[in-house]
Amino acid sequence: MSQLGYYLIIKPLSFLPLRLLHFFSTGLYYLFYFVVKYRRQVVARNLLHAFPQSTAAWREHISRQFYRHLCDLIMESIKWFSISEQQAVKRCRIRNPEILDQFFEQGKNVVIVGSHYGNWELTALIFPSQQKHQISSIFSNIKNKFIKEKITKSRGRYGSHLIPIPEVPAYFDLNHPRSVALAFIGDQVPAWDPKKNIYWTEFLNQETAVAMGAEKYARKYDLPVVYVQILKQRRGYYEIELELVTDQPLTLQPYELTDRHLRMLERLILGQPQFWLWSHRRWKYNKNGKPIH
Repeated sequence: MSQLGYYLIIKPLSFLPLRLLHFFSTGLYYLFYFVVKYRRQVVARNLLHAFPQSTAAWREHISRQFYRHLCDLIMESIKWFSISEQQAVKRCRIRNPEILDQFFEQGKNVVIVGSHYGNWELTALIFPSQQKHQISSIFSNIKNKFIKEKITKSRGRYGSHLIPIPEVPAYFDLNHPRSVALAFIGDQVPAWDPKKNIYWTEFLNQETAVAMGAEKYARKYDLPVVYVQILKQRRGYYEIELELVTDQPLTLQPYELTDRHLRMLERLILGQPQFWLWSHRRWKYNKNGKPIH
């Protein structure tokens, strides 16, 4: 996204009704799936390895549903650049905010874990409006300064803070005016580093390297951990269901906390696989650091 593209295409499109953007999404689906064939091989390979016992027809069906959802995500993400807070909240509600509220009343910071499932961009946008903690999301540094500025402004305009990964330790040492919910994406691929102890587990029938950020800070600061499940109701409408991973992280064995929130994601995917980001190159390397595919 260049500066010219943002002001000539993205920003004007964001003011259109979402119903019209969903119409464009349908056209984008046919372009992505049948013409450009955007990452078709990646999606097919991921589905085959995750569901080896399924039929080719079933995987093709899920693949098509995924691409329809992906194109909705793209057009919806454009809308979020200008959507009002009131309209955003109507499109994504937290079913059970009391899961987090109890810790706010106790004056506790928390860790929240999400994933590339449902519509994580809308979730980041509306979360501050529906619960009491200060939301602070962890993100990898974006080299393009213009893109970084626009994404940071868009995600944070209703109260979220974005914290670059290197600044997380210092952020915890600050005196915050209210309790903080530190948000992680739990299905990120950790960078390969032979000097680091990367956790490996089986996820969707495959040996999978797992990022340990949520567990690392939960254990370091003894913080409760809450998993964020994003459930798609229909086009443009989502609900969030919170699930407690643990309120006593120090009582768990190493990696147990990570396994718990990973199984919550796996359960979501097995139930409705089309809403996970299958075009993401989730399985890049093996334990020796060699490319898998």
